[in-house]
Amino acid sequence: MCNKQENTEINADIITETVSETPSETPDGIATNSAEEIAIETSIEGDSEEDEGYSLDKCLNCGTVLNGKWCHNCGQHITDHAMTVKQFILSYLDNTYLWDPQQFKTIWKLISRPGLLTKEYIAGKFVSQVQPLKLNMFLLVVFLTIFVFFGSDKRINNTMQEITHDEMMFASLQMDEISNDEGYLEKIKTSPRDTVNLIAPIFLAEKYPTIISAHKVFYNSDGKALDQWVSIVPHVFIEEEIIKTNDDGCYRFNTETGIAAEDIAMFKAVWDQMSTFSLQYFPIIILLTAPILAFSLRVVQRKRKRTYFTHFIFSMHYIAFVELIIIVLYLLYLIMHPSITLLNYIFTIFSCIYFARSFRVVYETTWFRSITKAILSNVIYYIICLSVFVTIFFITCMVVAMQFE
Repeated sequence: MCNKQENTEINADIITETVSETPSETPDGIATNSAEEIAIETSIEGDSEEDEGYSLDKCLNCGTVLNGKWCHNCGQHITDHAMTVKQFILSYLDNTYLWDPQQFKTIWKLISRPGLLTKEYIAGKFVSQVQPLKLNMFLLVVFLTIFVFFGSDKRINNTMQEITHDEMMFASLQMDEISNDEGYLEKIKTSPRDTVNLIAPIFLAEKYPTIISAHKVFYNSDGKALDQWVSIVPHVFIEEEIIKTNDDGCYRFNTETGIAAEDIAMFKAVWDQMSTFSLQYFPIIILLTAPILAFSLRVVQRKRKRTYFTHFIFSMHYIAFVELIIIVLYLLYLIMHPSITLLNYIFTIFSCIYFARSFRVVYETTWFRSITKAILSNVIYYIICLSVFVTIFFITCMVVAMQFE
């Protein structure tokens, strides 16, 4: 009992001493001073937080008490009310799927660690990388920006002229028509032969050896066959002006003879329509291939119980890599002017290797199974894409043909 009483007296003395140290001994006074101390501490903390960029204790959007730089209720950044112009622009770009602070980090991981982004995203690591759709949109905008501002229209037009060269294309179309006309083929059999210096695609001699043949072929300094060669042709070609000589003494296929002139005009019109469509809807065309690729992956992986979402995310990341390759190769084309064939080889090799490595990481299979299924899924993917392209091409041809009529 004595010990308990002594302890009570000691505790009372401690409380009395504590209260006596405050300016006011009344409960109200004590409460007032505590509030002032809290206000001072809050002010100090606020100054510290203000240095970090957030000085509010409540979200201006929903009023939720804050515990960091972001509102856990609505997601608004605390400094949204007092942005700089730079922050405002970055916020706009972020909201329009163009920019994210982690873009370059994500792109580097996409290049250096094939399949890792997909594996992390499926595992639920969303914040550590840029959302796949946003990444694709960013790369597409980069490509279109380079294409619009740095692409050479003259070079692109020259490339198209090489493909649709009136003289060369007309010669091919004319020979196709002649080879399908049985009556004219009979006339060729009874016609004598003449040797002329002809300007036409050299492959015509290989494709139609019974109609036209190469007597002598000229080559350039690189050893490539030129389209100027000595030919043995039916004399009826000269009589009916299927081929016609010019001032230089060389014969050419007469673009005013036959109906091939209409065919080449239609071909060029279809080409223009397809080019316009491809450029105008390029981002949509690229993104629309993702579900197709995801479907092909699901077909080859039907025995493995994977959700379609897994295949879709894999497709989005793979297409992002494809877009990145296209950007690099297009810049290479603008700067160094390599041949289109070389660029196609580079694109095919890198895209195939990347697909197989990503497949092995995401689906956790052996190299043999990864390569085999990667090839199979790509075959299905390209067949579907080619079918869609051919369908669009024929629809375009029908529309253009109706316009010609």
